[in-house]
Amino acid sequence: MAKTQQRRKTQQRETNWVVIGGLIGVGVLIFGGLLFLALRTPPAETVLPLVDYCSENPDSCIAEGDTNAPVKVVEIADFGCPHCQDFHENTAGPLREQYVDTGQVEWITLPYALSTTTLPASAAAMCAAEQTSYFDYAQALFGIEDANVRISSTGLREAAEELNLNIDDFVSCLDSGRYSGIVSDNRTAASRVGVTGTPSFFVNGEMITGAQPLNVFQQAISDALSSS
Repeated sequence: MAKTQQRRKTQQRETNWVVIGGLIGVGVLIFGGLLFLALRTPPAETVLPLVDYCSENPDSCIAEGDTNAPVKVVEIADFGCPHCQDFHENTAGPLREQYVDTGQVEWITLPYALSTTTLPASAAAMCAAEQTSYFDYAQALFGIEDANVRISSTGLREAAEELNLNIDDFVSCLDSGRYSGIVSDNRTAASRVGVTGTPSFFVNGEMITGAQPLNVFQQAISDALSSS
């Protein structure tokens, strides 16, 4: 009888250790799972192509041309940038005549500033857009050769007067600072898709950097038209 009771106690102790061991194993698995969840790399942020960014934020971008055009070109430029000035003096006009005016390209500009120094110029161009004159204003502003004058309050007003804008409305808009936040947000959006300098362009999503010769843009647009 005593041997039977002793055997039962021994079996009970063995059973308890099995249960404890099982609980420890489960605990290790749970801890491991929680540690994995804590340490795993978070999912990558969804980055919108700039054409989609502009589509979802229509007040942040300015476009000209047929909205149904098969090719979308997004331009990122800074009014203090000499290469951007070169592009607007030598290349922007012919591209507009050949592709935008003929309905093949919708040209979309992302008002942008490399620094707080040039931000007022981009904001001024958006104020000109309130008078449907963004692109003409950009051309007038880039027409001022001296970059320091171009991005100064004198230069911003000079370009507005050249286009016969309503100066009171223009100055009121500029003084309000209502576009400063949009220009900053645009810079963040451009940075997320790899823009590190100006001018930069996306032709149906394909990036072109720098004030490339006219034929580079023509080839890129021709390729995009062929594949659209």
